[in-house]
Amino acid sequence: MRSFIKYLIILLMGTISVTAAEQPIRVAIIGGMTMSGMWQKVAASFESTYHIPIEIVITGTKHELDEYTRSHPVDLLTMHSSDTMVELASEGYVEKLTPWAHNAQMILGSVANPAQISENEPLSSALDKINRANTPFFIHASGGTFEVYTQLSYQYGFNPTDQTIVFTTQKRGFMKDVAKSNGYTLYGVIPFLMQKQHHPDIKGFIYDDPKLRRPYLAAVGTQSKIGKEQYEKSLKLLNFLTSDSTQKMLKDFRIDGFEKIPLFFPNR
Repeated sequence: MRSFIKYLIILLMGTISVTAAEQPIRVAIIGGMTMSGMWQKVAASFESTYHIPIEIVITGTKHELDEYTRSHPVDLLTMHSSDTMVELASEGYVEKLTPWAHNAQMILGSVANPAQISENEPLSSALDKINRANTPFFIHASGGTFEVYTQLSYQYGFNPTDQTIVFTTQKRGFMKDVAKSNGYTLYGVIPFLMQKQHHPDIKGFIYDDPKLRRPYLAAVGTQSKIGKEQYEKSLKLLNFLTSDSTQKMLKDFRIDGFEKIPLFFPNR
């Protein structure tokens, strides 16, 4: 009898272990967070704190995350604040939209640097030099980039003329046009440092200015989509993202070779 009871206990423990292992929090994460390694660090900290596993079911662009979330169960989703995120919430796929981090864009220019801008001057001064240099300024096909450009226009009066501003539908390959025309553009700090796009005749200029930053939102799947158990676990992860420990992790996070450059900024 004792052997039988022992067998049942072992079997039960094994069943519980398998069940737990099969029910991770399924997350959809914007590409920059996984590409940099920041999300993996946050996830490891959460798992060690709550002993709840996390599974990245998709990482990529906001359009890829949007499509996946509409056709697969997602317990937690994070991407830049956007109409895409709001529409997913309005249509009942996610809820509790929560700001928790920011990243930043930067100015890229040809190595000739005709406006003679410098990272040692305020962003407003650099933009004024670009305006006065009458050199091409490219805005590529990115809602986030256009949003940042609009902020710079409103805050600092950065308004290139119709002859110098260039709107391009390209998402990739536009750097060669910037270099060829001795122009400038806006681009994300993370993909530039990690050479997601690269051109040997392009130089980066990083400025610590809030108007270059873009917010991330996180949201949990609605209970009707993911079930009560997954919903409750996902709320723990959502709250963890805004905790003091995670916010400090964001502030301190760096990648090898760029220890002095912050990639993410805390929500507060």
